[in-house]
Order: sequence, then C-alpha cells, then structure tokens
Amino acid sequence: MSKAYVGRSRAMYCVIMGDIIGSRDIDPNVREQVTKAAQRTFDQINTTYISSLMASFGMVRGDSFEGVLLTQYHAPKIIQDIIKSIYRVDKTKVRISIAMGQLSVTSSDRNVTDGPAFHTALDNIEMLKANKSSHWFQVTFDVGTIGKALVESQMGLLSALTEGWTDKQREVVWAMEAYDNQPKLVSKHLGISVSVVQKQLRAASFDVYQQAWKALTEFLVDLDEYTVDEGKEIVGKSYVPYFNLALRKLEQQYNPKEALPLLEKALEIATEELGDNDPLLIPIYNELAREYMFSEAYNDAEKTIQTLMQLQENMPKTREEYAQTLLARAEMYQRKEEFDKAETSFHEALDIVSDAVGKRHYLYGNICNSLAILYSELGDYKNALEYYETSLDRAEDDIDNYPVSYAVTLENIAVEYSLSKDYDRAVDLAEKALELYKENLAPNHEYITSIQTRLSTYKKLQGGDTA
Repeated sequence: MSKAYVGRSRAMYCVIMGDIIGSRDIDPNVREQVTKAAQRTFDQINTTYISSLMASFGMVRGDSFEGVLLTQYHAPKIIQDIIKSIYRVDKTKVRISIAMGQLSVTSSDRNVTDGPAFHTALDNIEMLKANKSSHWFQVTFDVGTIGKALVESQMGLLSALTEGWTDKQREVVWAMEAYDNQPKLVSKHLGISVSVVQKQLRAASFDVYQQAWKALTEFLVDLDEYTVDEGKEIVGKSYVPYFNLALRKLEQQYNPKEALPLLEKALEIATEELGDNDPLLIPIYNELAREYMFSEAYNDAEKTIQTLMQLQENMPKTREEYAQTLLARAEMYQRKEEFDKAETSFHEALDIVSDAVGKRHYLYGNICNSLAILYSELGDYKNALEYYETSLDRAEDDIDNYPVSYAVTLENIAVEYSLSKDYDRAVDLAEKALELYKENLAPNHEYITSIQTRLSTYKKLQGGDTA
C-alpha cells in the first residue's frame, strides 16, 4: 500500500464508481460467475491502462467497484467493457457513475482515496438507485462546470437510444464493436445473414450511437488541450492534463518528440505539487523511462529508472507498478544488448507478478511473452518456446474476448518452431492463427496478409503444398 497524500491538489481526476444491481438476489452460482467476470475485466483494464490509473479498478464493499483515472478520455471505453462483461453473465446489470474533480486524499489505494470527486460520484450513484430503472445502461458522467450540459446530453442520448433495443439489436451492436465494424464477420459469428445484421443496425440507430460515444471521447480529449493552453486558466495548472496529452500522443500517433516535453512538464508540475517522493509520480517516471529508452537516450533512461527504484525502495515490492519498473529496466538492458541483466530483470518482474496477482493474470502472460522474445533473440529456442507456451496457456483463459491476441501468440510460437526447423508444428499453429485472424479481422488486414506469406514459406520448407 502506498502512502496517501493529504492536501488540496489542483489536479482533476476521473473517479469511476459502480455497483452490481440486485446482487443480493442473484443465485450464488451466478454471483460467483459475475464476480469472476468482473475481476477478469478489472485485471485487463488495470494492465492495459496502467499508465493512466491513479488507483486500480477492483471490488469494494462486496457488490461495488471503484477506480481512479488520470486519463479521462479512456473512461468511455472502460465503462463499456465493464457493462458488457458483467451483462453477459445472466444479463446482470450495473450502475456506473463517473465524476471528474479534485481529491483531498490521493493514493494508489482506492480504499484510501477521497475527496469532492468521490462525493459527487457517490451522490450520482444514489440518484441512479432512486430512479429504479430496469435498463441495462445506467450511467452518469459529471465533468464539473466545463461542458457539463454537452456531456449530460450525450449520456441522455445514449440512454434513450439503447432503452428501446431488443436483445438481438444489442447483440448485433456489441458484435459490430467487437469485430471492428465488419458486418460480414458479425454475420459469420452470429450465424445470421449480412442483410439481417444491417437491418438490426439500422433499427438500433447504430451510426448515431457510435457518433455519440465518439463525440464524448473527443470532448474529453480536447479538454486536456484546452486546459494546458497557455492563454487559459480553466482549472489551474496541474500535471494531469500534460500527462494525458503525452499519453495520447504516444497511444494514437506515437509521437515521442512531442510527448517527451509534455512528460517532463508533467513531472515538473507534479513534483512541485506533490513533492519528490509521492508514489503518484511513479506512472510519469515509468513512461519517461520507456520514452527515453525508445529514443535511445539510455543515460536518461537509466537515471529515471534509478529514481524509480529509489522512490519504491520502502514500498511493498509485490505491486504491478514495481513490476512495470523492472520491465522497463529489462527492456532497456535488452536494447543495450546487456542480455544477462535483461534476463535477470524479466525474471524478477515475473516473480513479483506471480506473488502479487498470480500466474493467470494478464501481466504474467505479457512478461512470459517478453522473455520468449529475449530467448529467441539469443537463439535459445527451447526456452523461447517454453515461455511462449506459458503465455499461450494464459491467453486461453480469454480467447473468446481477445481472439486476436491469442492468434498473435500462436503466430509467434509458429515462428519459433520454424527457427528450430519443426515445420509441421509451425504450419499447424500458423493455420490456426490465420483462421482466427480471418474470423475476427477485415479481409485485407495486415495480420492476415503477413501470416499468409509466412505460412506459404513454412509449407515450402515442409515440402508440402505452396498454395
């Protein structure tokens, strides 16, 4: 557990709070499935958005859950993932309240964090309860004074659109989102004709629904641009919007030249505001270390990682954030071709994740995949295959939700078997990966064309057909 910072921060955080509706009346077996589905989703969110979190997502007080974002423009995608994963278990519904605002107590421990944004989120949850709605979409989003009417109108539109959906319309819309807006893939997945898919989408006003989510996300992105504009003092200068803008430039455009100055500015303001030793600095340092490393500024990367290690010296080591620091160090050593040090750091990170969250966690599989890549680079195909297989075993838990990720791991293992000249196994795995790609991606997707080329090569080496 990290220490809490008590005081008035100028930063605006995004609190997400929710509860499972009617949880006390749910059959115990169903409730267990709901809890597992929720935790799997929170694990995925916490790993995917680790740089964007102040406090990770998880259950609190039995049937409730919470998390705190630094990067509010991820909120729309996150709440959709939570709603879908839980509703798919016996149509279980949730209420969700999002509130942007200041906090009087900040901490990476969601049970400690408190302040005005939490109070607003909680008040709005109580308002949702008082409405006694039977709708599966029960969400409020409070952004404070800036754009409040706009966001409220978007949430009202989404609620009105979805309230009239049939189960089939909802199923088709969610499948379209899962299959990258490809009606043919949705048709194949649901076992219905393309014309039926298109008819259901029109009835659900799918285009309007998508545009509403897009407009909300774009507004939340623009809010950071507006806040850091030197000519405006909207909520007072804080480190959060600078950090958010840096992440967006890395996630959407990968523009490290513009991201690095923003990260450095975020660190400067955060250090002035929170002090030199506040754990909330860790995500900024982690991102800085990686971007210095990718820019081949290895001296800066090493200094940043040393600062990170010192910052976490007196904190529990069994934490995802510490594992991420070790991962950054391992990746730096790997890029510098200091392979022994890289191997040691990867294994240290793997041990920490195993102790902190277990071997079925997403991050455990990710580190195994990184180790496999390292061993492959070293020509140690036996160890590479061992860690790829472990990563694949972990990915099997969520093949239904993340089939493309599973296929990527299959393709990586196929490469290793080809390097060890086991072409029969390489062909088998590549064909399985290709099938998954075709089921889940557009026909002209680069993953499909790439693996088709590889598969053709494997078959030639195998001595079989070249088609």
